[in-house]
Amino acid sequence: MSDASVTTQEITVVKDGHGLLFLGDPKEIKAWLDDRGLASREFATKALRAGGSAVQTAAKVSSESGRWVKLTKDSAKLLEKYGKAGAIQPGVVQKSNGQIVKWLRFENPSQLFSPAMATGVAGMMTQMALEQAIQEITDYLKSIDEKVGDLLQDQKDQIVADLIGVVFEVDEAAAIRDKTGTLSDAAWSKLAPCAQTTSRALGYALTKLQVISDKLSRAESVDKIEHVLSTAKDDVPAWLVMVSRAVQTRDKLSVIELERAYAELPEVLEEHRLGIVEARRERLGKVKVRIDALREVLELSADRVREEKLLHPFAVDSVLAILDSLMEQTSQFSKGLDIEMDEKVIERAPEWLDVAGKIAGDVASGAANGAQQLGGAIADGAGALGEAAGKGAADLGAAVADGVQGLGKAIGNVDLKKAAESLPFKLPFGK
Repeated sequence: MSDASVTTQEITVVKDGHGLLFLGDPKEIKAWLDDRGLASREFATKALRAGGSAVQTAAKVSSESGRWVKLTKDSAKLLEKYGKAGAIQPGVVQKSNGQIVKWLRFENPSQLFSPAMATGVAGMMTQMALEQAIQEITDYLKSIDEKVGDLLQDQKDQIVADLIGVVFEVDEAAAIRDKTGTLSDAAWSKLAPCAQTTSRALGYALTKLQVISDKLSRAESVDKIEHVLSTAKDDVPAWLVMVSRAVQTRDKLSVIELERAYAELPEVLEEHRLGIVEARRERLGKVKVRIDALREVLELSADRVREEKLLHPFAVDSVLAILDSLMEQTSQFSKGLDIEMDEKVIERAPEWLDVAGKIAGDVASGAANGAQQLGGAIADGAGALGEAAGKGAADLGAAVADGVQGLGKAIGNVDLKKAAESLPFKLPFGK
């Protein structure tokens, strides 16, 4: 590739636990990433000026900006292809038009930037990850039924009302920050109580979901499970929305907090960043535990319900449909919040005729086995019967006569045809 018409564009890559930062010509980077189907976000230049320093080593690139890519299975494949884990590894990639792009990967930003700049870049990368998470939750909330949002609005709980108020406050503050580039002390002071409110709302919503899980766990029959689901089918999606809103709002607060820290308190930026990352990890960990528990209960409830298909065919189908819908909603929720969860599917009950046929077969088999056992018992007891007859034939005859008369009266009061027709299966014998 010594042709003078082919220029080499150097791209520097910084990796952390959440994403990849590509420094260089943003247009070149975007085109290259687009070719590989990787979505990216523009990286703001102010992070590269953190601490009042200009870009040093990074000044080799054509621009003080670039693109950020979320670390996923697809983007990780780039590292596997062009980089080697555990060390700085240069790689060479070629664009579709033949242009060579040099890839330089640095695991530690401090090897590329001064300490102050490395801290600023790390903070900005965390902010980019948060903004990506915020957008994904926004997309999730847009994708679900609008009625769910209305259900949350209709909740009379004060904590729900408080969260809705905080959402407005934080969005307004973010709008001011975007327009002015900063946030005044007065505006920041208004946001101070918001973190506690979002935490309280998150805990409240998770508790409500736990209550529903407990009720389903205690419901042992299809009618009791159906009763719990009569309200849970609306409450579960409403509380999932509240959890999403609480997590999203807390992420927005964290973004504002990070910007304020590296603008006014750069010396504590790294502490803020690490604290925010760890707090979010613990927050999502609590959400995962509670949603996993709910999904497990949904699955167990479905298993119990399917056993009652013969006697309650319509109720079982209705309940399984609701359980399946709730399971699907928790799957959408987990994807929207980027929480990994095991795949769970609510299996439908077999057809009623299949269930009835199996039971009829079991009844027939049981009847045959019972007949054999009865025949053996009669044969074994023949001698004993003869001996008993010899000792008290008169008493035995009287008892049998009374028993036959009583049995005849009982049978005479029963419409055997209707009884047979009402059975959920045909009897395995004739009239």
